[in-house]
Amino acid sequence: MILPDWFQRPVAIHTAKLLGNLIRVTGQGSGTSLPGKVGLKLDPNLLKKLAAQLNKTRLAISGTNGKSTTAGVLASLCKADGFNTVHNALGANMKPGLTASLIEATSLAGQLNADVGIFEVDEASLPQCALEIRQDWTLVTNLFRDQLDRYGELDTTAKLIEQGIANSGGGMILNADDPMVSAMAVHLKQPAKTTGGSGFHRPVIYYGVSSVDYPDLPPLDSPVAFPREVTDCPLCQAPLHYDLFTYGHLGHYHCTACDFARPDPHVQGHIVMAADHSILKIHCNLNHTPYEATFPINMPGLYNSINVLAALCAALTIGIQPAALNVGLDRYRGLFGRAEHQLVDGKPVTMMLIKNPIGAWEVLKVAAGLPKARLLIVINDDYADGRDISWLWDAPFEYLVNHPTPITVSGKRAEDMALRLAYAGVPETRLHVEHDIMGAFHSCLNQLDGDEQLVVLPTYTALLAMSLALKTR
Repeated sequence: MILPDWFQRPVAIHTAKLLGNLIRVTGQGSGTSLPGKVGLKLDPNLLKKLAAQLNKTRLAISGTNGKSTTAGVLASLCKADGFNTVHNALGANMKPGLTASLIEATSLAGQLNADVGIFEVDEASLPQCALEIRQDWTLVTNLFRDQLDRYGELDTTAKLIEQGIANSGGGMILNADDPMVSAMAVHLKQPAKTTGGSGFHRPVIYYGVSSVDYPDLPPLDSPVAFPREVTDCPLCQAPLHYDLFTYGHLGHYHCTACDFARPDPHVQGHIVMAADHSILKIHCNLNHTPYEATFPINMPGLYNSINVLAALCAALTIGIQPAALNVGLDRYRGLFGRAEHQLVDGKPVTMMLIKNPIGAWEVLKVAAGLPKARLLIVINDDYADGRDISWLWDAPFEYLVNHPTPITVSGKRAEDMALRLAYAGVPETRLHVEHDIMGAFHSCLNQLDGDEQLVVLPTYTALLAMSLALKTR
């Protein structure tokens, strides 16, 4: 029996809401995905119907690293400007998770009273989700090798995102410093069958880093060769020449054979780095209206400063007032596991997600610069983590060789992590293997001495497990 549309949506929403509340009340999870799955089972068009109710702007954020932080900061900026904003704050970024986030903000009558939707979207899910969300803008953060067993090489991931942008019918906000990302604007202007050969002519906004200074914190010399994952022009495959690297293959580049080069950003940032924070100075020239401002970034790592730059660019693109930007940044609290600081039993804990070589590279630089940190590294290989953990050998765990405190490893692939650290040169006497994740966490916490802090480097499912365990204590 097929339910009529006027009845289908309320039934799907009521059932999904009830399930989500039941999951949270019983402590069985956070209800970020399963309610969406059930809602879509009862009404396959539920995501499309709810997204269409957003009054002002729909914006999707995709890319390899930085999606969750960029989305979180942007949502905070929108709320600071008075917009009722919906976003999948806990990072469930496939279709059921996006649907669940909208269901939670919807009344029992099926009405979504919201202005702005900020959607962090998994790269492989973007093409299908874009057909239903029909986002006005797609922000692309970067493209690094990530979960080869799910996505394949960078070209495959880039094509998925390009298809998602094409399916949306909206504009692009692109990282000018990533040649794979900036090339999307060129690819999407080429003739395509889906547009009758006319090509995709859509607005493009670029953001990028003009320079980075380390006045009191010299860049940590790499103990192993830094992987440059993009060395050739994405248009003609000739070698790229770089005048500046920020990290990975991000920087200022131009092709040695064709006219492909880093585009001039509409919003560019100069970053001044310190050990646990940074200062971001931006210059904006959107709509030929100059705007300059300086923002303190109370999160460690160059990557977080670039995430904030991306969020500021998106905010200014969709019309958030400059007066709201400082307020929104000040109100932003880091997501669990994304350089988040918290107290557990009165003791300081910092969580920093690791999931691929480049992301781990930057996180390990931060961890290596914290001498009073006891380290816990938790590696799982579930589907959301990526079954292939060979990326551990491409990340510079050699940074930790001279770290003064013991290192505990945990998770399903604890032995693999211990082996990688041993090959890096970490003495066996400083390594401890504890398979039970929360057992390892509390053991490390209890061993903190004086002004030490616990720094946890988990993969995605390990992070979720710790998050749930700490919430239900």
